[in-house]
Amino acid sequence: MERFLPLALHREGHSMQSANSRGRMQPIAVAPRVNCRSSLSAVVGTSTRVANTALSKRRCSRCRAGPKWRASMKQWWPPATNRRISRRPPHRLPTTWTTTSRFKPPRRSGGISLPPVTLFFHAESFAMKTQQDNLSTALALASAGIKIFPAGADKRPLLKGWQEAATCDADQINTWWDRSAALPAIPCGQNGLLVVDCDRHGGPDGVEAFKKLAVANGGLPRGLPVVLTPSGGAHLYFKQPNGEALGNGRGTLPQAIDCRGNGGFVIAPGARLPDGRGWKAVEGRVPINKAPPLPRWIEAILRPPQREEAREPNNNETSDERGRAYAVAALKGVETELAAAPAGERNERLYKTAFRLATMAARGWLMESEILEALVRAAEANHYLREHGHRATMKTIESGLRDGLDVPHDDLEDRDDGAAHASSGNGAGQQQQQHEQPRQERKQRQRETGDWNDPDMSILDDRRGELPDLPIDVFPRSMHRWMREAASGAGVTVGHIALPLIGIASGLIGVARRVQATRSWQQPMTCWTCLVGLSGSGKTPSLDVVKRSLSVVERSRQQDNAARQLAHETRIERAKAALKKWKDDVAAAVDAGQPPPVKPAEAADVRPFVVPRLFVSDCTIERLAPLLEARPRGVTYVADELARLFMNLERYSGGSDRAFWLEAWDGNSFVVERLGRPPVMLPHLLVGVVGGFQPDLLARSFAGDSDGIYSRFLYAWPPEAPFREPADDADETDPEIVNAFGRLASLQAGDDDAFAPRSVPLTADARREFAAFAEFAHKERQFLDGREREYWSKSSGHVLRLSGTLCFLEWAWSGGAEPVAIEARHVGRAVHLWKGYLWPHGRAALRLVGLSDKHSHSRAVLRWLHASNKTTVSREEVRREALSRRLDAGEVQALLDLLVRAGWLREVTLKVSGPGRPPRRWEVNPRLFEVPL
Repeated sequence: MERFLPLALHREGHSMQSANSRGRMQPIAVAPRVNCRSSLSAVVGTSTRVANTALSKRRCSRCRAGPKWRASMKQWWPPATNRRISRRPPHRLPTTWTTTSRFKPPRRSGGISLPPVTLFFHAESFAMKTQQDNLSTALALASAGIKIFPAGADKRPLLKGWQEAATCDADQINTWWDRSAALPAIPCGQNGLLVVDCDRHGGPDGVEAFKKLAVANGGLPRGLPVVLTPSGGAHLYFKQPNGEALGNGRGTLPQAIDCRGNGGFVIAPGARLPDGRGWKAVEGRVPINKAPPLPRWIEAILRPPQREEAREPNNNETSDERGRAYAVAALKGVETELAAAPAGERNERLYKTAFRLATMAARGWLMESEILEALVRAAEANHYLREHGHRATMKTIESGLRDGLDVPHDDLEDRDDGAAHASSGNGAGQQQQQHEQPRQERKQRQRETGDWNDPDMSILDDRRGELPDLPIDVFPRSMHRWMREAASGAGVTVGHIALPLIGIASGLIGVARRVQATRSWQQPMTCWTCLVGLSGSGKTPSLDVVKRSLSVVERSRQQDNAARQLAHETRIERAKAALKKWKDDVAAAVDAGQPPPVKPAEAADVRPFVVPRLFVSDCTIERLAPLLEARPRGVTYVADELARLFMNLERYSGGSDRAFWLEAWDGNSFVVERLGRPPVMLPHLLVGVVGGFQPDLLARSFAGDSDGIYSRFLYAWPPEAPFREPADDADETDPEIVNAFGRLASLQAGDDDAFAPRSVPLTADARREFAAFAEFAHKERQFLDGREREYWSKSSGHVLRLSGTLCFLEWAWSGGAEPVAIEARHVGRAVHLWKGYLWPHGRAALRLVGLSDKHSHSRAVLRWLHASNKTTVSREEVRREALSRRLDAGEVQALLDLLVRAGWLREVTLKVSGPGRPPRRWEVNPRLFEVPL
């Protein structure tokens, strides 16, 4: 312990000095984060030239240390008057620069004078060297059998599902580091490691605290791997103890000390940040793949205490009503309790809270689903979810739930104010002074979530519930025939047709028309719409019905686009001719000694022609940018499954894609930066989004969403349509909808060179109608929280967009003069559609966000058993066929145990002849096949 602690003495910010012939210390050129006796060229690359450097003569100006100095990137430009800098000023990092210390060097004992030190530094070489060093570190760890994955400079994983993605495969690692500069990270659970993280962030000193703790408990194993972190802290590596692996947390460790175990990760030793700082392994220690076992005294601190005994039961066991009231009161205080947790204790507090509430669920006082939702909301409120990500948060919560379900809560004291006692913030946690009771008696009270005769139906719940049908009267009566026939022809409900119709119609209008609520408040008409439903529930057929008509409109515009292309090519040739003439005029003016003429506007470069598109189905942001230039009013993104877009917003772009899509709903100006090409400046960034989500993918797409992208959607979760015999009720493309889409796509808004959106105001009656709804929305918002509150906060904007879309859709379908104002009936219909249909469907969809993987995997297994008519099943069958190997054997076993507790499975013993253990199989509850899925 003593050997590694003093090494944190040399912090960043030290400058390098050398003694001149008069004995004074003067600054010399420095390099990023280098040890004195290290080879300078090995750190900053082949572009460094060091001439006769006497490193042993150098001294740190702050600590006077000789061979153990470090120089920081911040000291590239030390404030010294005797420094000569070549090529560029110091306020900007140049591609190449040199610096020479101007002093007369000291003489050695042999009388030989050393020339001045000269450093030649190339910034790009240093960046490439840093990336190469991180790759080399990753490959070295992988060759030692340690699984790794890439993390960013902010120490956040660059991959979703990083625990499953971690690998020792060299080809995969090279692919990761070819794509981006990253830090190698070690998932602790997958490598059987537990890392004690001692922090030094300006608060309590975790290093000193752990040092004292180790001395008090008999010290640490010899050769313990220790890694010094950039902040001056330390990572201590141990093997996980036998038995159940330890997760993240700190138990009763002092502040500023945390542990990373199953579900956590650390940055690997040898990793380097872009500024040169890094994680350095202390020399003379064993490698981390040979880390010593975790000492028992640390394990005792980290393990949650096993309550072997509890107080005696009361004469009358706690009633379900009283227990429910007690538990609900405790549940309501969760958010306040977790909000008060200090930053370093949030993970531990989250686990303990989940454990405590799970003990109440084991008595039947709470549902696991409501505990999960409350804890996710609380983690969102105290920013734990944002900092650690959805997967790590769910791991911590599920770990607490799993452990707590094995320890049912004790009976409440026989008192009148039991519920009030629970609401005091920590009421449920204050039941620590207990009377004794044998553990076996308490085990008899343990509640299964279901039994063989009454299995837990909540696992099959897809969170939809009973939802209202579409009020078709909000659409013009002239459209009803087509909507019903189109739904019948596609084998879906009218609700399946309505939302894609709204989304595509509003996307065709785009920002060409804006709803003007007040002089300062305008909304584009584009609505983002999505259908929610399981695969095969009718999302794709209903989307195709509307998209086919849109494709017909786009094909009908080919002749116009060809004419535009010819005109554009003419402009290009005209610009070339004007440019040639201007160059000739400039040459003639120079020869005549006259001022050259100014370049005329007609000689400016003309960008290549881009065919205007009404919609795209798979497109990158770099490709969308020129399409939006070609059609400034907006483009619509149409996709059967929107999860492929929203699950990957931060995978490769570092979050820039998310910023693009946030602005794409509002229609404001935006600049799209493009690598190696000029940026595209869009006065109006507007992209409509129309598609579908499967329930589980919706939950994963918006898990941890803190910027409210999910609140920009209009959701519909229509029921599956009953079987109908095939009928010729509708044509493949109906002329009425094709003509309507054509009118909307052709709305005039200036010309191609001067796009000018038009505002459509509300009539006086419409304004009063909207004001009444806005007042209602403001009052209702006070009774909502979490995602529902965020979604409801967008209700006024959604109603304005819907009213404009319904107004112009009625005009496009019926013909006549273009509307100059939006009437009260359109606002009233939009309000009715929002309150009576879209809001309840949206609430049901948002209940999916935060749904645990355990719930979705359990439902997937039961659906697979139902579809395949399995009466018995093995663990490997479930893993291979139902879950497509997404989980390992241990995780599948935990899932089967949950289904046993829920009453859907029970283990059966098979007789085998001969030696060996009998195979493990589980019988499927016959009631599963009585449930319609």
